[in-house]
Amino acid sequence: MMNKKLDLTLIIYGLALFSGISYLWGFWVNFDVNILSYVALTDIVKASVYPALPAIGVLAIYSAMDGFNSISKEKREEMVNEGGFFKGYTYFVKYYAIAIFLLAISNTVYLIYTEEGYFKLKGFYPLISIVLFYYIIASKKYLSSMSINSKVFLVTIICFLPTYLFNKGFENGVLASDHSAQGFYVVGKMYCNSNKDEKFRYISVIGNKLFSYSSKSNNVCITKAEDFQLVKYNLEKPQDKATAKSVANKSLKQDK
Repeated sequence: MMNKKLDLTLIIYGLALFSGISYLWGFWVNFDVNILSYVALTDIVKASVYPALPAIGVLAIYSAMDGFNSISKEKREEMVNEGGFFKGYTYFVKYYAIAIFLLAISNTVYLIYTEEGYFKLKGFYPLISIVLFYYIIASKKYLSSMSINSKVFLVTIICFLPTYLFNKGFENGVLASDHSAQGFYVVGKMYCNSNKDEKFRYISVIGNKLFSYSSKSNNVCITKAEDFQLVKYNLEKPQDKATAKSVANKSLKQDK
C-alpha cells in the first residue's frame, strides 16, 4: 500500500513538473530563450496550474458524461449482433476514430518535417502523446484494475496534458511577442526602460526577474523585478469605438 501511494505521488509530481516545463517551452520558444536557466522548480510547477485547470475541467465533465451513458461490453455486443441502427452507428464511431487518429498522426509528421529548430516540438508533442495513449489503453499491463472510463480519463490527462500546455504556452507566447497587440510596456529605472524610440513590451515576471521585449531590436531584456511600472498601450481609442457604434447604427437603420 505504501509503495502504491509513493508511486502515485511520484506520477503526480512528475506530471506537474513536466507539464510546467512544457508550458514554459511552448511560451519561450517564440523568444528563443532557454527559460529553464532562469527558473526554479517551484516556478515551473506554478507555471502550469492556471493554464491546466480548463483542460482538466473539460476532461472531468466528459468522463462523467461518458460514464453515465456507457453500457456494458456484453450488452453492446448483443445489440451489434442484432444489427440495425446501433450496429451502423458503432462501426461509424469506430472508423471515425481511426480516421481522426490517422489525420492527427499525419499532421504531427507534417509539422516535424516542415518546422525548424525547437518549433518541431509542435509536432513531436502530439505525436508522442497519441502513440503513448494508444499503447497504454491497449496494454493490459497498466491500470488493469480500473474501469475503462476511469482508465481513459486518467491516461488522457497523463498523455495529453503536457501537449495541451505546450500549445497553450505557444499561443500565449505568440501574443506576448506581438508588438501590435494590446499589452503593457515597462517603465522604470532599469536598463531596459521604454522611451519614445523604443518600447520594452512586458513579457513576464518569474522569480525575481522581469522579462521584456524590445520593439526596436526584438531582443529579450532581463532585469531585476523591482521598482517598475506597466503602462497599457495599443488600446482601442474612444473615437474608434464611436465610429464603430455610428456604423452599427446606420446599418440598423438601413435594415429597417
